[in-house]
Amino acid sequence: MFCDDKRTGYFNSPKVRILTIAVAGLAIVGIAIAAIPPPPANQDLGIYDTVCGEFAEEDCRACHSSGIPDAHHLLVQNEGYECTDCHPVQTDSDGNTGVEVIRDCVVCHEASPHHGAPDAVARHCSHCHGSYVDDYDDGHSIPTYNPSLITPDTSFRAKDNATGKKWGGCEACHEPDEAVPAIYSNPETHHNLGNLSLECDICHGDSEVDLLNIRKCEECHGVRSLHNIQYDYTGTKGQLGFGHVGDNWDCTGCHAWYVAYSDAPQTGPIIPGIDQVSPARMVAGEVTVVNVTGTNFLNTVGGVNYTSDVVIDTGEETITLTPDFITDSEIVVTVPALDSGRYGLYVVKSEMRSKLVAITVAPPVAIDSATINGDNVVTSGAGFSEYDSAYREYLGVTVESGTGAAVDCAIGSWSDTRIMITCPDARTGDLAIVDALYGSDSAELSISIPASPHT
Repeated sequence: MFCDDKRTGYFNSPKVRILTIAVAGLAIVGIAIAAIPPPPANQDLGIYDTVCGEFAEEDCRACHSSGIPDAHHLLVQNEGYECTDCHPVQTDSDGNTGVEVIRDCVVCHEASPHHGAPDAVARHCSHCHGSYVDDYDDGHSIPTYNPSLITPDTSFRAKDNATGKKWGGCEACHEPDEAVPAIYSNPETHHNLGNLSLECDICHGDSEVDLLNIRKCEECHGVRSLHNIQYDYTGTKGQLGFGHVGDNWDCTGCHAWYVAYSDAPQTGPIIPGIDQVSPARMVAGEVTVVNVTGTNFLNTVGGVNYTSDVVIDTGEETITLTPDFITDSEIVVTVPALDSGRYGLYVVKSEMRSKLVAITVAPPVAIDSATINGDNVVTSGAGFSEYDSAYREYLGVTVESGTGAAVDCAIGSWSDTRIMITCPDARTGDLAIVDALYGSDSAELSISIPASPHT
């Protein structure tokens, strides 16, 4: 893929052929006595090489770790879903009624919803995957000359029959393995992209010549993106098996007998990776200090120091934030007050982007007043959302006396801004606690003062 333009004659000279063969031989001998890590490729960054049917809950949460309950509850508020769509009311053999709260993603999401999204259909894969891939129409460089002997093959160019190790192509690192979850081959993972898998010419072109053409692969996997993929570059750049720009072993995996003696061409701002965003919950209208952990937030290549910013994608615009504090593995950043909704967050370093991590900003639950009016208690505020008696274990209003004992009450009416409960034994100074869909708030009860008939 690299260094094969303008050098064909150089590599064809007798002296260099002998030198190349000798170096390749030494490299293979070195590998033979080393502890061989993958295939399969290291799975600590990007997305795991499996199919959606193998994903478990923790795999989904690698990208969806922030505000998952709130994200689903916003579907109730904004997109017409009902509580019972996700939490059906069930009655046991004793006649007790209750609901089951399921938190395992794959119980409901039996297949990936992502590859039917507009960006995926438009083949703008980088929207979610960041710079681990390219978009076919983003103008990135794709060689136009015929593949040479050191251009990576779509499968492999050479194989050590004694060890089974492959060289010179994608299969050197991306092969099936009985890991947990199981790792699948490139053909299997690429053929499991939902409706995109039906568009064969996306990967294979429209002729037999393009069936397994590396130039078609480069439409999504270009030189620059590949040469900036390395897990924990600072800590692993001299080790093998952690990406594409680490040990010379990694170079030969893709390029067969080609061995690099410095960083690969176009290497620089190694792609940053996100492991976790904390806190997991953000509240609308509040400034939030966020901690982002991961790898490659800072790196130095060729004497150039690269650093990262945090970007919030609102769907309509992007907000770029300069970190308050940054190391190679941690960023602390102040996120401005946002409206309630679902957003994306990623880290960008000299145009190299991490994967997209979903974050959710929930509406605030706030009590403005809680007053006694005869036998009723009226609570006014915002963010109360909806109420269903079937979910009283999770939603409702509790009144506590000064001793902390619960006072018997019954829900009369409930709206997003006003709740009325019947509570004859409530007294001034008791504490009213609202447990709503997006959180809780509390306030001391006071006596309602009737409005003057003359005002």
